[in-house]
Amino acid sequence: MRANRVLLPLALSLIGGAVQADLLYTFDASAQGFTVTSGGALTHVVSGGNGHLSVADIDNADVLLNLPLASGTTDWSSYLGGTLSLDAASLNGQAPSWSTFGLLTLTSATAGSVSFDFVPETDPTTGWKTYSVQLDVATFGANLSAVLASLSSATINLESGNGPIEVVGIDNVRLTSAVPEPQTWAMGLAGLALIGALRRRARG
Repeated sequence: MRANRVLLPLALSLIGGAVQADLLYTFDASAQGFTVTSGGALTHVVSGGNGHLSVADIDNADVLLNLPLASGTTDWSSYLGGTLSLDAASLNGQAPSWSTFGLLTLTSATAGSVSFDFVPETDPTTGWKTYSVQLDVATFGANLSAVLASLSSATINLESGNGPIEVVGIDNVRLTSAVPEPQTWAMGLAGLALIGALRRRARG
């Protein structure tokens, strides 16, 4: 019985290592906690049961889209090696004249910040497109792991025009964890097998 008390938490931790939750924001019912900085005005738009965010630039300050995080710091370590993606479009037909659209900045209260612009300078266009970036060290630098472990803010710059002239749409923001390595799956299966063995032993 004493061995069970030691091995059961170990087995559960092995399984936990293989389980990582993805996040998807479709905005069909609400803005789902997304906000923008004071340089922009956010409107939740619903049409035919499908929703998206419309963000209008209202002054010369940068418009930043704030992803919803828990108060304090959030641990996004499980998304290291995963991807962040979104759909975007120019809703008022304004051609891009400012290159910062798509600059993702991840900030930690203790580990500084990392940034990467994952949208081409020629976008967004009038048609909806999907843009994605891999959350890996090769893209964001060696400090990414520490930043993700104690994340205090995650923002995406929506400035695509030189001045308060653009209205952009955002939809289907998705955060996907890395596909577990084969050895991680093996560890998870081993954990399940260990729990099964412990339960059989307890019944015996």
